[in-house]
Amino acid sequence: MKNLRSVVAAAVLVAVASGAVSATAAKRPAQPAQANAIVGSWDVVVTIEGQPPFRALATFNEGGTTVESPAASPSLRSAAHGVWTRTGPNVFAMTRLFFRFNPATGAYLGTSKVNATVTVSTDGKSFTAVSRSEMRDPTGALVVGGLRSTAVGTRIPVERIGNEP
Repeated sequence: MKNLRSVVAAAVLVAVASGAVSATAAKRPAQPAQANAIVGSWDVVVTIEGQPPFRALATFNEGGTTVESPAASPSLRSAAHGVWTRTGPNVFAMTRLFFRFNPATGAYLGTSKVNATVTVSTDGKSFTAVSRSEMRDPTGALVVGGLRSTAVGTRIPVERIGNEP
């Protein structure tokens, strides 16, 4: 009988705790739509000062991670991996890191880190970004810093097709 009372008491405690959690969640204000306005995949044109623009594909995941694949030879650089966070209405901070290579020899040259401020349009279909980046050698020593660039991204939409191939 004592064990039954313990089980019932534990069940009541769990039910009360669950109700408290649900009530707390229900009282929480809903996240504004722009909180995740950056989530999705984007076709991006990047312009680095003094260089011709290049394209990249970028994805921003729920939970604050991001990946980017440049339209560049893998002999030059790797895909970039990073993180993002919302800093204001439709405004996000992002940091990405990628590896650099000597295209002639394939030797590892070090890393590049890009820090950006990304502003998503109110309709959520495009963004603009400004960034600063730095390059480090394989030992982590700074090679060059303060490189500036801009980017314009267009959201990749779902394009539905019929049931026939």
